[in-house]
Amino acid sequence: MVVEMVDLLMVLVQPGLRIRVVEVVVLQQMKLTLITGLALAAVVTSPGLTQESFQPLSLAGTVIADNKTGLSYGARGCIIEISKSALQSSKATAEHILVRLDDRAATLALRTAEARLSDLKAALDERNFAVTVVKAEITRVAEEQRFVEKEFERTNLLFQRGLVNETTLEAAERRKMEASFAVDRSKEELKRAISNKARANIAVEIGDLEVLARELDLDELTLKSPFNGVLLNFEPKVGDCVSQGSLAAEIYSPDEKSVETFVFMDQIVAGQSFGIVVGNPVNVVRISKDSCQGTISLIDTQANLETQNVKITIELGSQCAAEMFLNEAVTIKTLSESG
Repeated sequence: MVVEMVDLLMVLVQPGLRIRVVEVVVLQQMKLTLITGLALAAVVTSPGLTQESFQPLSLAGTVIADNKTGLSYGARGCIIEISKSALQSSKATAEHILVRLDDRAATLALRTAEARLSDLKAALDERNFAVTVVKAEITRVAEEQRFVEKEFERTNLLFQRGLVNETTLEAAERRKMEASFAVDRSKEELKRAISNKARANIAVEIGDLEVLARELDLDELTLKSPFNGVLLNFEPKVGDCVSQGSLAAEIYSPDEKSVETFVFMDQIVAGQSFGIVVGNPVNVVRISKDSCQGTISLIDTQANLETQNVKITIELGSQCAAEMFLNEAVTIKTLSESG
């Protein structure tokens, strides 16, 4: 400070040295700033002050279902039957029939398709029998051909010896040609029979597919539960007519629930300090003060544009989830990574 005063006096006494004296003052101020900065850096980087203290949060959350699924009608029709147990208890088991629509037309179509399939199978049996008959005919005419050929050889030998005339030889040769033609016709008939059998097989396959399609149509007239669960908004009435694809109810598994809550961006950035890290444990407290532990399973990657809140999901254990109600309001208390 004394040096600075002396420099200032020199400036007043010697105007020509004003620039040099001012430089000295600036250099001294820079030295003081550098020393101050190093001291602050030493304080900040000291081991005792780098670790941030844990600050638990208390958040409001809502219980949601993990696997809530909509149940829709597979076909249009009018309701003729409703499961009373499902309607009263709002619970269903896997493959439990909840609603049945009028199936008279579908049942008639299925029976018609089954009758048509039976007719096609009978036609296939006839084609199989026709192939068997033609094969037997080929065997018979082939044996007859061998007999006629031997007869022609004997007649030809007799003709060479002059024992029979040319007319007899020509008649034997004609019979030989007719037997050969008969074998050829039988073989052609076998090819036609095999072709007809193949077409009959294709017709039976088409008939099978037709029956399967009619069975699926009939099955679409029943609404079944896909798994064991709790029904929501299940309010059908006998006589009501519904359209294909319309929503009948929703179903969820009671032991598969999570909790949704929202945190601010600054709490996400300093996640370790607040326990907002995927995999960290939390306490979920009900209104009755009962609590159970959950785990942060998901931190959303998108923030709300207006509020800058980010959604996080907390996974619950099956026992804890089964005890909680859907849409129940709970309090989430964050814990450190060690719990």
